Amino acid sequence: MKILKRSAAIAVAAAVVVAGVAVAPAQAATSAVTIWGDQNTHDAVFPSLTKWAKASKITVNWVVKDFGKLRAQAITAIPTGSGPDIVAGAHDWTGKLLGAGVIAPISLGANAKSFSKEALSGFSVKGKQYGVPGWTENIALVYNKKKVANPADTTSAWNAAIAAGQVEVGFSATDGDPYHFAAFDTSFGLSQYVRKNGDWTTKIGEGGSNGAKFADWLSSETGGKALNSGNNGNWDTLQGQLKDPNSKVAYWITGPWAIDALQKETSYGKPAVKVAGLAASDIGVTVIPSVVGSPVHQFSGVRGYWQSVKVPGSKKAVAVGKVLNYLAGPASQGAIYKLKKLIPANQIALKQVKDPILLGFGKAGKGAYPMASFVFQDTTWSTLGKAEAAIISGNTQGKTPAQFWQAAIDTLQSVIDNS
Repeated sequence: MKILKRSAAIAVAAAVVVAGVAVAPAQAATSAVTIWGDQNTHDAVFPSLTKWAKASKITVNWVVKDFGKLRAQAITAIPTGSGPDIVAGAHDWTGKLLGAGVIAPISLGANAKSFSKEALSGFSVKGKQYGVPGWTENIALVYNKKKVANPADTTSAWNAAIAAGQVEVGFSATDGDPYHFAAFDTSFGLSQYVRKNGDWTTKIGEGGSNGAKFADWLSSETGGKALNSGNNGNWDTLQGQLKDPNSKVAYWITGPWAIDALQKETSYGKPAVKVAGLAASDIGVTVIPSVVGSPVHQFSGVRGYWQSVKVPGSKKAVAVGKVLNYLAGPASQGAIYKLKKLIPANQIALKQVKDPILLGFGKAGKGAYPMASFVFQDTTWSTLGKAEAAIISGNTQGKTPAQFWQAAIDTLQSVIDNS
């Protein structure tokens, strides 16, 4: 999942501390497993993992890392032998981790049947499975029921809401946010890459006549320019405006990670405005309408786990395999749903989900495309995002929006073709 592009809700600024806990009396080195993951993942996974590990006589040490730095730190540390045995992160890290030569294939065994093809695909490369799916997340249209009794569900109503400044998306004024903007470009019949046989190719699918129309929409006063960025993607402003009864913002394109903040009293802005939390019954989640008419295919993401390339053949290979098997199973994934309301990737555990908000995300995400995980994916995010932001701001260097957009795509395609 794209680093720093799914908003601050993922707690990318978590402090770097060691949360290692010996979950059993001192074991032989063969039973000690080290996991690197962010604070939110630790808090969701570690309680149940601790209980299981103690019963299994395995010592699990969890090192909490800043989400935005974790992947790069693992790539640096693993070759030296000082890195983790298991990396916890977002599925679109797979290409970068594999390209760096720091992860090894895994076997899901009997658990493989419990995952959808889409969940598995984010962790697979050329037919090999490299990661264990943990939980899924996708964006949807979140709205304040106190402001909107019947949410926009047609193209005309959706465009009217955007033009009126009622819709917010947490994009950066300089870097844009192609992750969230997939809710718009796909409605023009575009996609980040051309899809073939249900999978991504390496051909950028954002250009041509439909790409020109999307670029013109981005530059329109009633289109991209009318979107509320939440003060350049500021998290407090985004969730504060949706809750604030005096703000015209009624819709937020975001993911399930935002729901907890929406239910808490917070302050935003200068001077600070205090806003009460919303009751769960006042939070609506629905399908994102199309601004043009083509189906919306927002991105879906899967959190999960990879094993270090240093593990296979090592003395701790068996212990690591047992930990990964537990993390893949319904007991672990059912526990994180109960504890943190995360949507299990394991289909057996998924049947436990009854929460109407999470079910709303699930319904909205049926047409979502899993994010690509190419080695060059960071370049794609950056290039498209910066181009979107430049068009919205009017900084197209003397070109029309359509010319500027196509030039960015052509440059990106050249980089991909020569990578």
